[in-house]
Amino acid sequence: MFRRRAMLSLCAVAALAAGCRLFKPVNPNAPKQQPVERMPAPEPAPVAANPTPVEATPRAVPQSAAPIPRTITSLNDANIAAMVLASNNTDISYARLVPSRAERADIKEFARRMLTDHTGVNGMVTSLLSKLDLAPEDNEASLDMRDESATNRDLMRDLTGYAFDSTYIENEVKYHRKFLAAIDQLMVPRARNSELHALLKNVRPAVAAHLAHAEQVRANVLSKK
Repeated sequence: MFRRRAMLSLCAVAALAAGCRLFKPVNPNAPKQQPVERMPAPEPAPVAANPTPVEATPRAVPQSAAPIPRTITSLNDANIAAMVLASNNTDISYARLVPSRAERADIKEFARRMLTDHTGVNGMVTSLLSKLDLAPEDNEASLDMRDESATNRDLMRDLTGYAFDSTYIENEVKYHRKFLAAIDQLMVPRARNSELHALLKNVRPAVAAHLAHAEQVRANVLSKK
C-alpha cells in the first residue's frame, strides 16, 4: 500500500514538472538576484555574468545616439546637402537667441562657438555645391529640421536668465545628438560624390566635439541650479 502511494506521488510530481515549460528547480541557498522581465515567447539568449548598469555606460561621443524622426527611403547628394545646410542653419538660429536672453558666460561663449563653426561649415558646403554645380533639394529630413527648429525657437524666445540657459543647453545636447545620428545613419552611408562624402567625414568630429562641449556646459548649469 505504501509503495503504491509513493508511486502515485512520484507520477503526479513528474506530470506537473512536464506540464510547465518554465519549471526550474530553485536553489534556496543561491544569492538573490534582481528579477528578470518575463518575455511572452522566451528564446534563449546569452546573458553577461555581471551586466553593467546603463548609467555606467560612457556617453562621451555616442555612435548614432539619436533616431532619425522619419524613415528616409530615397536620398541623393542634393538631399544630403540640403540636410547639412538645414542642420547648420538650425543651430545658428538657436545661437542668435543667446546674447539678449542668456545669463551665464559659458552659455554665451558656447553660442559664439556654434555660430562661428556652423557658419563655417555652411560656407564649405556652399563652395562644394558651387564646384559640383549641384543645387540642394529639400526632403522629409531637412523639412523636419526646419519645423522643429521653429518650434524650439518659439519656446525659447519667451525665456530669460536661468530658464533660458538651462533650456537652451538641453536643446543643444539633443540637437547635436540628432545631427550626429543623421551623419552616421543617413548622410555618410548614402553620399555618392567622393568630395561630399569626405566633407561629411571631416565635419563629424566637430559635431561630436560640440556634443561633448554641450554636455559639459549642461552639467555645469545644472550643478548651479
